[in-house]
Amino acid sequence: MHNQQKRTDSFLFLSIIFACSVTAYYRQSILLGLIALYYFGMLVLKRQAFLCMICFVGLLLLSVRVSLSRTGNIQEGEYQGVVNVLPDTIKINGDLLTFEAKSSAGKVIGRYTISSETEKQQWQNRSDWGRKLLVKGFFSLPEKPRNRHGFDYSAYLASRSIIGTVHIEQMVGMEEADAGFSLAKVRADVISSVQRIFPERSAAYINALLFGFKDHGFQEVRQMYRASGLLHFFTISGMHVVLFFKWFRGCFCRLGFTQKEMLLPMGVFFLVVIGICGGGISVWRAVLALSVTQVTTLYQQRLSASDHYGIVLTALLFVDPKVLLQTSGQLSLLMTFLIVMQRPIGLTWFWRCQFLTVLAAPVIASLFYEFPLFGGFLTFVFLPFFQMVLLPACFLMFVTGTLFPTISGLIALFEGLLLLMEVVVGAVGGVSITVGAVPAGLAGSCCLFSMLFYQKKRWLLVICFSLVVPIVFQQNRVLSTISYVDVGQGDSIVLQAEKNREVYVIDTGGSLSFPKENWQERKRQAAAESTLIPFLKGEGVSKITGLFLTHGDTDHMGDALALMKAIPVETLYLVPGSEQDHRIAKLLNELPKQTSVVWTTVGQVVGDFLQLQVLAPESGAGQNEDSLVIKTKVGDKTFLFTGDLEQAGEKKLIHDYPNLKVDVLKLGHHGSRTSTAPEFVAAIDPQFGIVSSGRNNRYGHPHEEVLETLVNQTVLRTDQQGMIQFIWSEKQQSFLIKTLLDYPID
Repeated sequence: MHNQQKRTDSFLFLSIIFACSVTAYYRQSILLGLIALYYFGMLVLKRQAFLCMICFVGLLLLSVRVSLSRTGNIQEGEYQGVVNVLPDTIKINGDLLTFEAKSSAGKVIGRYTISSETEKQQWQNRSDWGRKLLVKGFFSLPEKPRNRHGFDYSAYLASRSIIGTVHIEQMVGMEEADAGFSLAKVRADVISSVQRIFPERSAAYINALLFGFKDHGFQEVRQMYRASGLLHFFTISGMHVVLFFKWFRGCFCRLGFTQKEMLLPMGVFFLVVIGICGGGISVWRAVLALSVTQVTTLYQQRLSASDHYGIVLTALLFVDPKVLLQTSGQLSLLMTFLIVMQRPIGLTWFWRCQFLTVLAAPVIASLFYEFPLFGGFLTFVFLPFFQMVLLPACFLMFVTGTLFPTISGLIALFEGLLLLMEVVVGAVGGVSITVGAVPAGLAGSCCLFSMLFYQKKRWLLVICFSLVVPIVFQQNRVLSTISYVDVGQGDSIVLQAEKNREVYVIDTGGSLSFPKENWQERKRQAAAESTLIPFLKGEGVSKITGLFLTHGDTDHMGDALALMKAIPVETLYLVPGSEQDHRIAKLLNELPKQTSVVWTTVGQVVGDFLQLQVLAPESGAGQNEDSLVIKTKVGDKTFLFTGDLEQAGEKKLIHDYPNLKVDVLKLGHHGSRTSTAPEFVAAIDPQFGIVSSGRNNRYGHPHEEVLETLVNQTVLRTDQQGMIQFIWSEKQQSFLIKTLLDYPID
């Protein structure tokens, strides 16, 4: 007879204490430390001596686990040493090779440019590279974000206990591959076989869904599933582990094994699954959850769902103390917690799916700045499809493709299934509500209040705290701001009116590409995907009032189409005649339907809250010398934006506008000596000079003679200070000048 289930939630409270304590240590968060102390104090006040003892012992063991996970330090600079390649982490993108490796100081990322097609083919046999390499190169520490709301690569690596990147210039020597058995080598061999046998799309799905391997081939569809709210099927659900376990358990039940007799094979099975599936957080969570369920069933113990969750969370902290520093860990545990808390309400599965995404919306917005509107509906529709069709189909294709590599008909059918699914998801998904970068504390509070009101069935208050409060908060904290975005060697300026009433963008930046052989070509996303677009979405920008393209150079307008696809642009402003440039002509042919084109005229004033005046030119051909010149005034400062205007154009400008004075000048052509004529600077007399250039760029921008010309001005540089912002406070009637990187200002 089963014991009665008791909802003591003791294990849940203990796991909260453990999680808050460990995460407070890593984040140096006083708030999380106080939460842990509060719950521990509650145990003391309730005289729970046994639980207090478990808490003390648990924290002691966790502190030992944390100390064992500490990594060493390596100074930036030249590097020569041994790295032990982890073969199942090898990723190849054109001629770029990356992998994770163990060094004497800790785990590192290896980065190497492949020299020939033959060498590339050798690296594609991943299992051959589970060996130690003696390499020469240089070591770099991960850099902090260079733009607001940008991806924090340093925090990402730190959450995975990776200390930095070894940029390999030469492989001096290598040991023979270890002939011993390891699951990492088996996984590496499986990944390579899948990529060799199947077309790129099929290989990306099979490797992602079955083996947790996501390389650049998967990134092409990643954005679509993220926008539709279905990315969790690939990253945090762990459903493939559950499916494998059902098959495993079903086979052993048919063989007549009892629950107790199944315990040892089950343990071996879980260890193999963890190794073959990559050992990610979602895999560990699924394995631990299934293990707890099997053990409690075997010994006829009943746990509340919250205590079950608490045990799994505690075990995960011992597996990886940094689990709550990782986005996948945060989302996996959050969604599981919300599912646990949903169960007592008694809604149908359809409505639980809808509210699940709504309840998680504040945290999702805090991490990704937007919320997929139909995420709950699509989860309801596609979950059975993934569980009963796509996952079994992936497994079937893997087995049959491995045994019979020539089954082209079946592979073509599978490709058709994937393509059809992408078409359907793309058609009905992709509609998102842009919220902005909600502070983590506010997101957690909104999520908590939403859950409390959900349990009381106060649906309007749930929606209010999940969506309305974060959106209103984000919009109301936006001040009138001019931001010089660090897009590398290029230009992009964002002008925001208070509360985003108007948003204008001047140029988008873009990456220059150089001809390479086919095998060297890398799959790249637009540079704006990691610079301009995250900044705009983090600011809560759901539409751009106007986009000005100063001229046709790729480093100014190369990412315009990517921006328009990510965020609707109402109006595109171009210089008459600039369509003669083939890059602008190509953009006009691909322009989204909702974007209208306006040809600028000298003296034209654009905007109501922000007034941008066009100073030049009357017409042009999209070249540097006829760059669009714009002036605006925000607060008590006048700003001038000159694109790549050269000295002849600058001299004409002060001739046409002899009384032109500005406070902030965006230097022409990234600080090149071809622009910023001394007489031009003397005439307009700026207080600040802004240089938008790439760090260690090949052109040597800004040139020394330009800096000498600006000896009496304050020079701010995106290559040194990252994003540069001028923020106007109407209340204080003053500007706040912010730079993202802590670099001395001359």
